[in-house]
Amino acid sequence: MKILIGCDVDPILPALLKRPPDMDIWKPLDGIQRLVAVMGDVLPVITWLIRSDESIRFCTQTYASGFTSRQRLWETLRARGHELGWHMHHLSFCRSHGSFGFDPEPTWLSAAHDSLADHFPIRATRVGWDYGSTSLFESLDRFGIRIDFSALPGNIAWHRAGRDTVVVDWRRCPVNPYHPDRCDYQKAGAHAFRMLEVPITQFANSLPGMTKRFIRRVGHLCFSMSGLGRKILKMTDPWPQFFSQQGSILAFYFHPEELTETGIRRFLRNVEYLRQLPGAEFVTARQLVESVEGQDGDFARCKPSCI
Repeated sequence: MKILIGCDVDPILPALLKRPPDMDIWKPLDGIQRLVAVMGDVLPVITWLIRSDESIRFCTQTYASGFTSRQRLWETLRARGHELGWHMHHLSFCRSHGSFGFDPEPTWLSAAHDSLADHFPIRATRVGWDYGSTSLFESLDRFGIRIDFSALPGNIAWHRAGRDTVVVDWRRCPVNPYHPDRCDYQKAGAHAFRMLEVPITQFANSLPGMTKRFIRRVGHLCFSMSGLGRKILKMTDPWPQFFSQQGSILAFYFHPEELTETGIRRFLRNVEYLRQLPGAEFVTARQLVESVEGQDGDFARCKPSCI
C-alpha cells in the first residue's frame, strides 16, 4: 500500500490582498521546522509543494521566495529523501478592484513554474483550493508535471478569492488515480494527459455533516447529492480512532500554519495509524508515479481509495 502525504506550503496573506504585507509572509514555515525537530527520523517522506504564483511575486518581488527564504530547510529535507513540488493559487491583480482576485487563465503560470524550477525539478503539484480545469491540466502536462493530487471526488465547493468566488467541481471524477482526458479533466480518456491525477483519500461523513454540506450547496443553488457521504480530513485534523481502508493508494495533505502544538500531536497520531495498515509504505509523489509506470493505466478497476 502506497501512502502519499503532501504539504501545501502556503504563506499567510490577507483575505483581500491590495498591497504587500509588512511582515514575513513565510513565517508559517517555522511550523515545518518544529515538525522536523519533534519527529526526527520517524518523520515519513513528504512531498512539500511550495507556493509560487503572482501573489507571491507581488508580496516578495520573486516567485520563488518560498524556496529561497528557507533554502537550508528544503535542502535538508531533500537530503532525507523528501520531494519538493509546486503549489499555486489562481490569483491575479485586478486593476478595477485594486486587489487580487480569481483568474482562471493566468498569464503568469509559466513564469511562476520556471522560476521555481530553476531551483529544483518539479514533477508534482497540488492546486490552491483543490481547483481543477482542463486548461490548467493541459498547462501542467506541458510543463512536465507527472502527478497532481488535487482531486476531491464527488465534491463541489465555493471559495473566496478576494472579491471573487471560485467554484471547485470534482463531482464527476473517479475515486481512483487516473490520467485526465484532454477534453475533460474529471474523467479518464483514451486521449489522456501523461500526468497522473491522484484523488485525495476521503473519510465517511456523518449524517449531520451531510446535512450541513447539502444546505451549503442549496445556498449556491446546487442540488447535487454527489459525494455527500464523504469528507476530507487533513493530516493535522483529528481522525476517527479506528477506520477501515480499501485500495492500494492513499493520499493526504496539510498546511504549515496548522502545525501548532495540537496540530503536530494529531499529525503524529495519524501517521502512527497509517503505519499500522498492512503493507504501509510512505512514498513521495515521484516514487508513486514510478511505482505505477508500466502498469495497466486503467485504474478504474482498482478498489476505491476511501477511508
